[in-house]
Amino acid sequence: MNIAIVFEGSLHVGGGFQQQLTSIAEIQKLKRHNFVAFTFASENTRELEKLGLNVVTVKSGRFDRIKNFIFRNQIFFPFQYRFKLKNKFEKLLDDNDIDLVYFLSPSELSLNLISHSYIITVWDLCHRDHFEFPEVGHYRVFEWREMLYSKSLLKAVAVLVDSDLGKDNVVRRYGVDEERVYVAPFLPSSNVLLPLVVDIKQKYGIDGEYIYYPAQFWSHKNHVYILDALKILNDNNVQIYAIFSGSDKGNLKFVLDYAESLGIKHLVKYIGFAPNDEIYSLYKFALSLVMPTYFGPTNIPPLEAFQVGCPVIYSDLKGLREQVGDAALLCDLKNPQSLANHINLLSRSNEERQKLISKGAEKLNSISKTLLCEKLTDIIDGFAVKLKCFKQ
Repeated sequence: MNIAIVFEGSLHVGGGFQQQLTSIAEIQKLKRHNFVAFTFASENTRELEKLGLNVVTVKSGRFDRIKNFIFRNQIFFPFQYRFKLKNKFEKLLDDNDIDLVYFLSPSELSLNLISHSYIITVWDLCHRDHFEFPEVGHYRVFEWREMLYSKSLLKAVAVLVDSDLGKDNVVRRYGVDEERVYVAPFLPSSNVLLPLVVDIKQKYGIDGEYIYYPAQFWSHKNHVYILDALKILNDNNVQIYAIFSGSDKGNLKFVLDYAESLGIKHLVKYIGFAPNDEIYSLYKFALSLVMPTYFGPTNIPPLEAFQVGCPVIYSDLKGLREQVGDAALLCDLKNPQSLANHINLLSRSNEERQKLISKGAEKLNSISKTLLCEKLTDIIDGFAVKLKCFKQ
């Protein structure tokens, strides 16, 4: 079959971009099918071509987005059926004789398809879990996500999720048939697999131990919790630095101002979007990855830390704790003293650090046995049987 891989976003989306690249690497193991990547940014085109994919770059402007919005209005459904009207994206699918569309991320483009079946990916449903945060609760983001998931998931040939909890949420909240929801856990990003060594402490002027947190500056990433813990440690004459990497999504100034108000701004090293050739070393030489996020049920940085050999401190929340098992120290997000205690323990005990590193490697090995390509084979083979009924 000819299968479209829809790659959205851009390099600076961070984890979402890397997860899509990781998925593509798995997809390419399926040799029986022809894959064509569809993307919307020229920088993505270059990246995908490096991976040996045929790439179609879709040019989309404001007028196209307006037309798509109108196209999805139910008033026009009878005209679409009668005159077989299609939008630009679907016409490109026709031009490339596409049989099945695979969205690597949640995508409103799925709502525009009227003659193609599709697979769609759900990364999280955190707008339902933690709608108090402005990035998912304000300015109609909650309502937009509800509209997208309630419409797109029910018509999908298959829905790919990251965990058993993710599957349960999709089935329970949106009424999707259980047999159409497939669990394919996240895998570490490819950029941690190359052991490029950089002297991180020298580059960023760190004269002691540091913890590392790669996360975009959304409020749900909970950077302030780390600052509260560093303040506790600093007041007890334990000086630990924090390296934060990631782009600003509106909360960076708040975080840096908060660090200054606590008198520990000198301990915070914000490095922007981490260069690919530094990512391995940022993990490798850190005292620990510290990820006190509210969002899950799973995340990629703990897997990257497991891959490199970096201890993990993670949120003690449902889903997140199941992702790491006993391979991480879990912190109570209501009590920064909990994090301060964990950091202090790792700074004093190399034995504890090595134990976590060993358990992390074991955990990653068990996760890696659940391969995306195997799930896709089941989905595609099942779809092919039905496709044969109406297309040669």
